[in-house]
Amino acid sequence: MTTICLTGSTDGIGRAAARTLLAQGHRVLVHARSEARGRPVVDALDGDVELVVGDLASLQEVRALGQRLRAEPLDVLVHNAGVWVRGQTPRLTADGFETTFGVNVLAPHLLTSLVAGHLSQRLLWLGSGMAASGRLRPSALGASREPRQAYADSKAADVALAPAWGRRLGLPSAAVDPGWVRTKLASDGAPGDVEQGADTVVFCCTDAPLAQAPYWKDRRPVPVPGRLRDVGLQDAVLAACDRLAGVAGPA
Repeated sequence: MTTICLTGSTDGIGRAAARTLLAQGHRVLVHARSEARGRPVVDALDGDVELVVGDLASLQEVRALGQRLRAEPLDVLVHNAGVWVRGQTPRLTADGFETTFGVNVLAPHLLTSLVAGHLSQRLLWLGSGMAASGRLRPSALGASREPRQAYADSKAADVALAPAWGRRLGLPSAAVDPGWVRTKLASDGAPGDVEQGADTVVFCCTDAPLAQAPYWKDRRPVPVPGRLRDVGLQDAVLAACDRLAGVAGPA
């Protein structure tokens, strides 16, 4: 039995992936922003499931979540949670970072560093077709952007961090493009559903030969967009996130 934690798994792709993984007999840690948001979801799921909580817009809560995940063996961590700033969503996190960057990039980076010695099998990051239009400058991570560009930049950073963290941890680490599916972050006109989006996430949690490629879509390796293939850029993004999150890199 594999223990898998999926962040942001109270709805959408994360919840669909959790259902499938539970049906396959895995132990799943469903992450929610709060107990009130997560408890009804966990109570409705069948299988070996447990709720873990932490608001990814607060680095203090991310640290508490990391401590909770270190309390037991953790085989696979999936950075599925994401935000696209709109409506009443705060423009800044509790720590003063632009929200899209803070939640989509800095929080998963910090969480990965906190569980680094306890993660045994795989690390996954949710990418996006929008990563190709990201304008990734390590010296300006989290700078103010209009919401669409901020989201594209954050997904570009996640795609770059996946192989960089793989090299640091010595573990298979990859990004997954779930395709354009109908979630709260996508328009109603998206052609796919959350089950389709979750399929490759589940595959990469369990069976995909991640060592073959750092980016996957539709259960197949796909090219990393453009300059995101640059190892120097990947490592520069990793180092910049270390600095912003207060993470000590390897000696």
